[in-house]
Amino acid sequence: MDAADRDPKVAFVLSGGGNRGAMEVGVLLALLEQGIRPDMLVGTSVGAINAAAVAARPTLEGVRWLEGIWRDVTKKDVMPNNYLSMVWRLIKGETSLFTNDNLREFLWSHFPDGIRRFADIKGAELYITAVDLHTKLLHIFGIDRSESILDAIMASTALPVFLAPWQYRGRHYVDGGVISDLPMRVAVDRDATEIFAVDVGARRASRWSPRGILHHAGRIIDAISEQQVTEELQWATKSAHVDVHYIRLDSFETLRVWDFSKTSEMIAEGKRVGVDHLRQHGLA
Repeated sequence: MDAADRDPKVAFVLSGGGNRGAMEVGVLLALLEQGIRPDMLVGTSVGAINAAAVAARPTLEGVRWLEGIWRDVTKKDVMPNNYLSMVWRLIKGETSLFTNDNLREFLWSHFPDGIRRFADIKGAELYITAVDLHTKLLHIFGIDRSESILDAIMASTALPVFLAPWQYRGRHYVDGGVISDLPMRVAVDRDATEIFAVDVGARRASRWSPRGILHHAGRIIDAISEQQVTEELQWATKSAHVDVHYIRLDSFETLRVWDFSKTSEMIAEGKRVGVDHLRQHGLA
């Protein structure tokens, strides 16, 4: 089937990037304010959180609701450990520097009523990616609509070193960004005809600890992720039946991953970049 025979399907693909996910919200505001509504959302890591929230309410009001949550979030809400507790977890042989508990509780407390499984999402298709440690392959949550959205998000945000692998249905998962930080292939394979790929991954400048394990782990993850995004973008743009809008955000790359003090500025920057992109391409 060629492009002329396909029903239009707009996909928002949202990358990982920790606290930089606030900039994704700004881009989403720019898109929805111009009437660009998603038929599909694909997210990994923090992009999974944003994708799930928007899929539940794929409207401008839904994005503004998400914006309000972002403006209120603090480090304590998602990463409560201090340096001493992180060292103690290392000594005890824990699998991560931070516990997953606070993030899970925070997400659960903000879940919309009646939204628990992918089958509950009615306004748009939702897909969340994570890496299955048993198969070493990308698992796409949402194809099986009986799967839990919360467990999918927890699996997708389980960034190695920082958050422990997430167990669900007898499998262990880690952050989808380990294999694909901007999973455009998922959208293409699910018949998207137009993709808005929002990339907030801080891979060109280190925002990790200046030395030690966090620095080295971060730089390794960054290098792998940058190459993966480059290859995926090249592949997606060559697909004859899909138009790709790649929106890259480079600001705040030196901000530590647990610093939420610049959220308002990050949302504003995301919206500015989003509006500029739409204007440059005649969409605003």
